[in-house]
Amino acid sequence: MNRTHVADVAPALDPQMKIYEMIDCAPSLLSIFSRLDIKLPFGDISVAQMCRRDGRSEELFMMLCRLHIDPSYCPQRELLRREMLAEVIDYLRASHRYYTEYMLPHIARHLDEVLLKSDKLSYKLLHNFYDEYMRDVLAHFEEEEHTIFRVVEASAEGDICDMEMFEAPHSDIDDRTNDIASLIIKSLPEEVPTSLRCSMLDDIYALRDDLRRHSAVEMLLLRPLVEEFLKQK
Repeated sequence: MNRTHVADVAPALDPQMKIYEMIDCAPSLLSIFSRLDIKLPFGDISVAQMCRRDGRSEELFMMLCRLHIDPSYCPQRELLRREMLAEVIDYLRASHRYYTEYMLPHIARHLDEVLLKSDKLSYKLLHNFYDEYMRDVLAHFEEEEHTIFRVVEASAEGDICDMEMFEAPHSDIDDRTNDIASLIIKSLPEEVPTSLRCSMLDDIYALRDDLRRHSAVEMLLLRPLVEEFLKQK
Protein backbone atom coordinates (compact mmCIF):
# COMPACT_ATOMS: atom_id res chain seq x y z
CA MET A 1 0.00 0.00 0.00
CA ASN A 2 1.38 3.39 -0.96
CA ARG A 3 2.29 5.51 2.03
CA THR A 4 2.29 9.30 2.25
CA HIS A 5 5.34 10.79 3.92
CA VAL A 6 4.91 14.53 4.36
CA ALA A 7 8.06 16.50 5.07
CA ASP A 8 8.24 20.08 6.30
CA VAL A 9 9.65 21.04 2.90
CA ALA A 10 8.78 19.04 -0.21
CA PRO A 11 11.89 17.70 -1.95
CA ALA A 12 13.02 19.58 -5.03
CA LEU A 13 12.38 17.56 -8.17
CA ASP A 14 14.18 18.01 -11.46
CA PRO A 15 13.65 16.16 -14.76
CA GLN A 16 17.41 15.55 -14.99
CA MET A 17 17.32 13.49 -11.78
CA LYS A 18 17.89 9.78 -12.15
CA ILE A 19 14.71 7.79 -11.62
CA TYR A 20 16.11 6.09 -8.53
CA GLU A 21 17.12 9.49 -7.11
CA MET A 22 13.56 10.80 -7.51
CA ILE A 23 12.02 7.74 -5.85
CA ASP A 24 14.62 7.77 -3.08
CA CYS A 25 13.81 11.38 -2.12
CA ALA A 26 10.02 10.93 -2.49
CA PRO A 27 8.99 7.24 -2.11
CA SER A 28 5.27 8.02 -2.39
CA LEU A 29 5.87 8.76 -6.09
CA LEU A 30 6.01 5.00 -6.62
CA SER A 31 2.21 5.03 -6.84
CA ILE A 32 2.41 7.28 -9.93
CA PHE A 33 4.76 4.81 -11.62
CA SER A 34 2.43 1.99 -10.62
CA ARG A 35 -0.80 3.54 -11.89
CA LEU A 36 0.84 4.62 -15.16
CA ASP A 37 2.43 1.17 -15.55
CA ILE A 38 5.83 2.71 -16.26
CA LYS A 39 8.22 -0.12 -17.07
CA LEU A 40 11.04 -1.18 -14.75
CA PRO A 41 13.99 -1.44 -14.44
CA PHE A 42 15.18 2.04 -15.20
CA GLY A 43 18.93 1.54 -14.91
CA ASP A 44 20.50 4.97 -14.67
CA ILE A 45 18.12 6.84 -16.96
CA SER A 46 16.80 10.23 -15.95
CA VAL A 47 13.19 11.32 -15.63
CA ALA A 48 13.53 13.26 -18.88
CA GLN A 49 14.89 10.19 -20.68
CA MET A 50 12.04 8.07 -19.33
CA CYS A 51 9.47 10.59 -20.59
CA ARG A 52 11.07 10.62 -24.05
CA ARG A 53 11.21 6.81 -24.07
CA ASP A 54 7.52 6.50 -23.23
CA GLY A 55 6.26 9.47 -25.26
CA ARG A 56 5.15 11.40 -22.17
CA SER A 57 5.13 15.13 -21.63
CA GLU A 58 8.09 15.83 -19.36
CA GLU A 59 6.52 19.06 -18.08
CA LEU A 60 3.22 17.38 -17.25
CA PHE A 61 4.86 14.40 -15.55
CA MET A 62 6.83 16.77 -13.30
CA MET A 63 3.63 18.68 -12.48
CA LEU A 64 1.89 15.45 -11.48
CA CYS A 65 4.84 14.46 -9.29
CA ARG A 66 4.97 17.86 -7.59
CA LEU A 67 1.22 17.83 -6.97
CA HIS A 68 1.66 14.41 -5.41
CA ILE A 69 4.28 15.41 -2.84
CA ASP A 70 3.46 19.07 -2.16
CA PRO A 71 -0.11 20.08 -1.17
CA SER A 72 0.84 23.76 -1.61
CA TYR A 73 2.08 23.34 -5.19
CA CYS A 74 0.08 25.10 -7.91
CA PRO A 75 1.18 24.59 -11.54
CA GLN A 76 1.86 27.73 -13.53
CA ARG A 77 -1.03 28.17 -15.89
CA GLU A 78 1.18 29.56 -18.65
CA LEU A 79 3.05 26.24 -18.76
CA LEU A 80 -0.11 24.29 -19.59
CA ARG A 81 -0.59 23.35 -23.24
CA ARG A 82 -3.74 22.02 -24.86
CA GLU A 83 -2.00 18.84 -26.02
CA MET A 84 -1.60 17.90 -22.33
CA LEU A 85 -5.38 17.50 -21.99
CA ALA A 86 -5.64 13.92 -23.24
CA GLU A 87 -2.68 12.86 -21.10
CA VAL A 88 -4.26 14.35 -17.96
CA ILE A 89 -7.51 12.46 -18.64
CA ASP A 90 -5.52 9.26 -19.17
CA TYR A 91 -3.79 9.83 -15.81
CA LEU A 92 -7.09 10.43 -14.00
CA ARG A 93 -8.58 7.29 -15.52
CA ALA A 94 -5.47 5.34 -14.51
CA SER A 95 -5.95 6.68 -10.98
CA HIS A 96 -9.54 5.42 -10.94
CA ARG A 97 -8.27 1.96 -11.89
CA TYR A 98 -5.56 2.20 -9.21
CA TYR A 99 -8.18 2.95 -6.56
CA THR A 100 -10.75 0.37 -7.67
CA GLU A 101 -8.34 -2.48 -8.49
CA TYR A 102 -5.76 -1.96 -5.74
CA MET A 103 -6.33 0.55 -2.93
CA LEU A 104 -9.99 -0.11 -2.14
CA PRO A 105 -9.72 -3.95 -2.31
CA HIS A 106 -6.53 -3.81 -0.22
CA ILE A 107 -8.33 -1.86 2.50
CA ALA A 108 -11.31 -4.24 2.30
CA ARG A 109 -9.01 -7.25 2.90
CA HIS A 110 -7.33 -5.41 5.76
CA LEU A 111 -10.72 -4.54 7.22
CA ASP A 112 -11.70 -8.22 7.18
CA GLU A 113 -8.62 -8.98 9.30
CA VAL A 114 -9.61 -6.28 11.78
CA LEU A 115 -13.22 -7.44 11.95
CA LEU A 116 -12.20 -11.03 12.73
CA LYS A 117 -10.97 -9.63 16.05
CA SER A 118 -14.19 -7.67 16.66
CA ASP A 119 -17.54 -8.40 18.22
CA LYS A 120 -20.59 -9.05 16.04
CA LEU A 121 -22.01 -5.55 16.43
CA SER A 122 -18.75 -3.85 15.44
CA TYR A 123 -18.38 -6.29 12.55
CA LYS A 124 -21.80 -5.47 11.14
CA LEU A 125 -21.44 -1.71 11.67
CA LEU A 126 -18.04 -1.34 10.03
CA HIS A 127 -18.64 -3.88 7.27
CA ASN A 128 -21.87 -2.20 6.20
CA PHE A 129 -20.32 1.27 6.45
CA TYR A 130 -17.35 0.32 4.28
CA ASP A 131 -19.54 -1.42 1.70
CA GLU A 132 -21.64 1.74 1.42
CA TYR A 133 -18.50 3.87 1.25
CA MET A 134 -17.11 1.76 -1.61
CA ARG A 135 -20.39 2.09 -3.51
CA ASP A 136 -20.29 5.88 -3.07
CA VAL A 137 -16.67 6.13 -4.23
CA LEU A 138 -17.26 3.91 -7.26
CA ALA A 139 -20.39 5.89 -8.16
CA HIS A 140 -18.35 9.10 -7.91
CA PHE A 141 -15.72 7.70 -10.27
CA GLU A 142 -18.39 6.53 -12.70
CA GLU A 143 -19.95 9.98 -12.68
CA GLU A 144 -16.58 11.58 -13.43
CA GLU A 145 -16.02 9.16 -16.30
CA HIS A 146 -19.38 10.04 -17.87
CA THR A 147 -19.98 13.69 -16.96
CA ILE A 148 -16.44 15.06 -17.08
CA PHE A 149 -13.95 12.93 -19.00
CA ARG A 150 -16.26 11.89 -21.84
CA VAL A 151 -17.78 15.37 -22.10
CA VAL A 152 -14.29 16.91 -22.26
CA GLU A 153 -13.29 14.44 -24.97
CA ALA A 154 -16.48 15.23 -26.89
CA SER A 155 -15.67 18.92 -26.56
CA ALA A 156 -12.35 18.27 -28.25
CA GLU A 157 -14.40 16.99 -31.20
CA GLY A 158 -16.51 20.14 -31.33
CA ASP A 159 -19.27 19.63 -28.77
CA ILE A 160 -20.03 22.16 -26.03
CA CYS A 161 -18.45 21.65 -22.60
CA ASP A 162 -20.28 23.04 -19.56
CA MET A 163 -17.69 24.19 -17.00
CA GLU A 164 -20.24 23.90 -14.17
CA MET A 165 -19.65 20.14 -14.14
CA PHE A 166 -16.31 20.82 -12.44
CA GLU A 167 -18.13 22.19 -9.41
CA ALA A 168 -19.22 18.71 -8.26
CA PRO A 169 -18.10 18.46 -4.63
CA HIS A 170 -15.37 16.06 -3.52
CA SER A 171 -15.82 16.93 0.15
CA ASP A 172 -18.43 14.18 0.67
CA ILE A 173 -15.92 11.46 -0.19
CA ASP A 174 -13.32 13.10 2.04
CA ASP A 175 -15.78 13.29 4.94
CA ARG A 176 -16.80 9.64 4.51
CA THR A 177 -13.16 8.55 4.55
CA ASN A 178 -12.62 10.45 7.79
CA ASP A 179 -15.78 8.82 9.20
CA ILE A 180 -14.31 5.35 8.64
CA ALA A 181 -11.11 6.37 10.41
CA SER A 182 -13.16 7.75 13.29
CA LEU A 183 -15.12 4.52 13.63
CA ILE A 184 -11.93 2.47 13.77
CA ILE A 185 -10.46 4.75 16.43
CA LYS A 186 -13.59 5.13 18.56
CA SER A 187 -15.84 2.15 18.00
CA LEU A 188 -13.72 -0.99 17.81
CA PRO A 189 -13.38 -2.97 21.02
CA GLU A 190 -10.06 -2.85 22.85
CA GLU A 191 -9.50 -6.52 22.00
CA VAL A 192 -8.56 -5.51 18.44
CA PRO A 193 -4.73 -5.37 18.49
CA THR A 194 -3.35 -1.84 18.36
CA SER A 195 -0.87 -2.76 15.63
CA LEU A 196 -3.67 -4.09 13.41
CA ARG A 197 -5.84 -1.05 14.09
CA CYS A 198 -2.99 1.40 13.38
CA SER A 199 -2.04 -0.39 10.16
CA MET A 200 -5.66 -0.16 9.00
CA LEU A 201 -5.75 3.56 9.81
CA ASP A 202 -2.50 4.06 7.91
CA ASP A 203 -4.14 2.59 4.80
CA ILE A 204 -7.28 4.71 5.16
CA TYR A 205 -5.38 7.96 5.60
CA ALA A 206 -3.16 7.06 2.63
CA LEU A 207 -6.33 6.63 0.52
CA ARG A 208 -7.78 9.92 1.80
CA ASP A 209 -4.59 11.82 0.95
CA ASP A 210 -4.38 10.25 -2.50
CA LEU A 211 -8.00 11.13 -3.26
CA ARG A 212 -7.23 14.73 -2.27
CA ARG A 213 -4.34 14.76 -4.74
CA HIS A 214 -6.69 13.31 -7.36
CA SER A 215 -9.05 16.23 -6.78
CA ALA A 216 -6.12 18.68 -7.05
CA VAL A 217 -5.18 17.25 -10.46
CA GLU A 218 -8.75 17.80 -11.64
CA MET A 219 -8.96 21.38 -10.37
CA LEU A 220 -5.38 22.57 -11.05
CA LEU A 221 -4.65 20.74 -14.30
CA LEU A 222 -7.79 19.39 -15.97
CA ARG A 223 -10.02 22.41 -15.44
CA PRO A 224 -7.55 25.10 -16.62
CA LEU A 225 -6.58 22.95 -19.60
CA VAL A 226 -10.23 22.66 -20.62
CA GLU A 227 -10.71 26.41 -20.17
CA GLU A 228 -7.68 27.15 -22.34
CA PHE A 229 -8.85 24.68 -24.93
CA LEU A 230 -12.28 26.31 -25.14
CA LYS A 231 -10.72 29.76 -25.53
CA GLN A 232 -8.73 28.59 -28.51
CA LYS A 233 -11.64 26.90 -30.31
